[in-house]
Amino acid sequence: MIEKTLDKLFAAIQISQGLPAVESKVAALLTTLNEGHQTNQDLASQVVEDFALTQKVLKLANSPMYAPFAENTASVSSALQIVGADALLHVVLGTKMVDADQLDEDPVLAKTLLASEVARNAFPGRLEEAAVAALMYNLGDLVANKYLPEEVVRINTLVAGGSDADMAARKVLGATVSELGAEVAKRWQLPHEIISIIDGSGDQDLVGIAKFSTTVSALLHDGKVEEAGALVAVTELPGTDKSKLAGLIRDKAEMSGAKPRKLVETASNVVLDDLHQRLSDERKRTIEELAGAIFPTFCNTLGATRCLLFMTIKSGDFCIRYGFGKGIDELKSKLKISGEFKPTAFHAAIKNNVDVSITDVAKLNASALPEGYRQWLPYVTKLLILPIANVHVSGLLYCDWESDKELRLDELEAVKNLRDLFLPFYPQ
Repeated sequence: MIEKTLDKLFAAIQISQGLPAVESKVAALLTTLNEGHQTNQDLASQVVEDFALTQKVLKLANSPMYAPFAENTASVSSALQIVGADALLHVVLGTKMVDADQLDEDPVLAKTLLASEVARNAFPGRLEEAAVAALMYNLGDLVANKYLPEEVVRINTLVAGGSDADMAARKVLGATVSELGAEVAKRWQLPHEIISIIDGSGDQDLVGIAKFSTTVSALLHDGKVEEAGALVAVTELPGTDKSKLAGLIRDKAEMSGAKPRKLVETASNVVLDDLHQRLSDERKRTIEELAGAIFPTFCNTLGATRCLLFMTIKSGDFCIRYGFGKGIDELKSKLKISGEFKPTAFHAAIKNNVDVSITDVAKLNASALPEGYRQWLPYVTKLLILPIANVHVSGLLYCDWESDKELRLDELEAVKNLRDLFLPFYPQ
């Protein structure tokens, strides 16, 4: 399964401009390059402040073009000695950029860059090694959030339901996020020294630095300044400059007080409309692929407990073809809608080809629900049934909630539009 995930990931990477660099970092580096009196060490100290630039420089130095000279280069300063300032200039000019406001909207990248800053302040004696370790340690998280957003939603949904994060990632990706990062680093032909930091098997001091910096960064990013300070106070990592790090924490605390964090919340109907546009362009090959791309977003964006896709079989019954959410495995073998008409909400949708929304399931008589429904789904408060029909109704899109969520009209319209993407997979 991991190979399938990697193939999808690298296909997405290939058609993109890659992860972005921070505009201010690029501008500062260009100024240094234009001055023309810099050393490789000067340039390296600036490159390691940014993930995209660090990754591209290391990847270039370890590419087949430079392989005879590189000898598994793991440091940016050594890489620059091999590729030269002209190649660095091309890398910088060819890198997509984000400004400060856009960075606020990408918490994973923001926390990774802050982790590098923590590492540089905490371990000045190993500044470059520490910075690179902190940046590359989060490679899996960065590429997953950038190129596998649907899978990340599914993982987050499983974790929210009580699953262990690593187990959830293995179920969805075929590997943990750290293992994914290590596999990406291998495909980029990065040296074993870096790969072993990502998977935790390498230099334990550097692994410890990467984990420590990542944890402190997450705390600072979330405004938990006291917790970050407490962690710094008890750390026993060799070479830690606690006074310098305490100064960084104070600066971040003051900045947070002066400039409250910008909370970006995209309207759910916009998320669903964007998903519709993307899936319309992609045209999934199978009904399972399409449902797998839609249902996690339904659950995450609309707060749905579960989503089911029904399809008719030879007997005329409607059986679950695909499901996502709570208790799906058991429901697949139990819940079905009889092909014989019965006075249920499901049959009303099928017979009349109309959308059915029940806002208070508790008020329904048992006879208005399929046999066994209340036994298997005792906590459902609301449900939505959307028929899928070309000539006649041959499928159903079903979502339910175990909360007081109320769908807005714009959300409902967005769900209906996504429902229509299933039409090509049903009898014409």
